[in-house]
Amino acid sequence: MKKIGDSFKGILGGIVAIIIGIGILWWNEGNNVKNLKTTAEMEKSYIDVSSEKIDQANEGKLIATQGKLINEKELLDEKFDVKVKTPLLKRVVEMYQWEEESNTEDDVTTYTYKKVWSSSLIDSSSFHESNHNNPTTKPYSDAEFKSDDVRVGAFSLSSEQISDLSTNGEFNTYNSEKIAELGYAVNGIYITNSKELNDPQIGDVRISFVYNNSDEISVLAVQKGNSFVDFVSKAGKTVNRIMDGSHSGIEMINIIKKENKILKWALRLVGTLIIVMGIATILKPISTITSFIPLLGSIVSGAVGLVSFILGLALSLLIIAVAWIRFRPILGISLIAIVIALITFLIIRSKKTKPDTNEKPVENNQNEN
Repeated sequence: MKKIGDSFKGILGGIVAIIIGIGILWWNEGNNVKNLKTTAEMEKSYIDVSSEKIDQANEGKLIATQGKLINEKELLDEKFDVKVKTPLLKRVVEMYQWEEESNTEDDVTTYTYKKVWSSSLIDSSSFHESNHNNPTTKPYSDAEFKSDDVRVGAFSLSSEQISDLSTNGEFNTYNSEKIAELGYAVNGIYITNSKELNDPQIGDVRISFVYNNSDEISVLAVQKGNSFVDFVSKAGKTVNRIMDGSHSGIEMINIIKKENKILKWALRLVGTLIIVMGIATILKPISTITSFIPLLGSIVSGAVGLVSFILGLALSLLIIAVAWIRFRPILGISLIAIVIALITFLIIRSKKTKPDTNEKPVENNQNEN
């Protein structure tokens, strides 16, 4: 009876999951339309320019430029005596902590715990088992150090653009004496208080430094004076991109298109899965009630899974279609047609599984002797 009660309690969670899934799909389709309009607008308005000389005629225009990344300053983290000539330096502080994972099978949820390095503090107060406690503070915080004079050709990068530079270099030339004074030791690219980095203990800390060591970069943004500001599309999206290497404007826009496409399909998949899981949770009591009858329980469980998938897919496609119908009528109508086909299939299938109550009994035509 407890299993049945838990299944009915889960109905509320299923409803919440469906609402969340619908919200993700709706936002994603609206965002995707904005992204498509933004990249189309950029393709029509951007101009490729040389970074060697600033042309005031391009003031306020979307420009694409590339060139050698120029920085003459050395950045310093005084706490750990880390020095490197770079436009961007980051201190990354990780702590060894417990992480909780859950797995549900046959209405029974089990919790497992593993140890991981994480730069974020993992709150263990909500863990289901109380003997896995994590520290609540880190001895040092993450930090970012930026040069105040970074250029690409004649253009100066804004502070926000410097923060967006890649951190593709790893620092490994530490001052061992300075580190020892702090009670830490150097192990490869890490500063750590672990006695054995291959066998750390909960609460141990490791600190690393990453920095930008790019030679050439490309910029896609609006020219303002000798620097850059955000491009704001008519759809309301902002673009201000820094990329490693030398890329033309159309190449950068195509990269943005690929990123948008990956995000679109990832969120579509996530939203659909959440909805399917929500419907499955709502229908769970049906399979739970029949689970006490071995053969019937297996059949009903499989049917519930199929119905959850079809209904979840149909609802997801309907949300996507409604979101798109205003902007892409042909696609929206096509998706609605698919939804109708799925629902029709489900209805026909359910009718086939119902016994024919109007079936007449077979008459005995044999004559009695």
